Amino acid sequence: MLILQLYVALLLLLGAPLDTLLDREHGLPSWYDPGMREEAFDAWIALQGAAIDESIKTTLFSGYRSYEYQAVIYAREALKHKSGVNLYTARPGYSEHQLGTAIDVAWPGVGLGVHDPRNKRLYTWLAENAHIYGFVLSYPYKSAEVWPYHNRWMPVVTEYIHEPWHLRYVGVALAKKIYDAGYLDPASPVLPQHFYHPWP
Repeated sequence: MLILQLYVALLLLLGAPLDTLLDREHGLPSWYDPGMREEAFDAWIALQGAAIDESIKTTLFSGYRSYEYQAVIYAREALKHKSGVNLYTARPGYSEHQLGTAIDVAWPGVGLGVHDPRNKRLYTWLAENAHIYGFVLSYPYKSAEVWPYHNRWMPVVTEYIHEPWHLRYVGVALAKKIYDAGYLDPASPVLPQHFYHPWP
């Protein structure tokens, strides 16, 4: 029992690696509760400052979420959308937000979404610049030759719908590698998840 407690304490102390894979099959334990990781928050501040320098406003809409908080969100969304909840909401333990390195951003006062021209401008800027600060878009826009023809409303290639507001900090080196691999090309099958590894 003591060895297990020491192991858990060590995992909490070190934190999950930046390239930890989270998808429908690979999750995090309920006890993993790192809060917002400092290096990710510092990178967010740097990214936000660079955006302001180009007259682009952005605010943190959602950051770290604990297992328990994700369970509340999932239950709420399941009540509203029943069969469609899994298209855009992760089950508790399977959300990148629990890593403490994922954030949702939007133009201040606008909320998430692509319909407002301010958000469109922000999300275009993020796609072009997020990797410079160590971030990638976890669920980039992808197209397909068959229905559904893109992942704006239903997943295509990506596990969830296209979320230009959802950024994940993976470090500058890995973000550049993913960016250079062409993951933002709608016709490319390359996804950030191809560069991640399960955390034991």
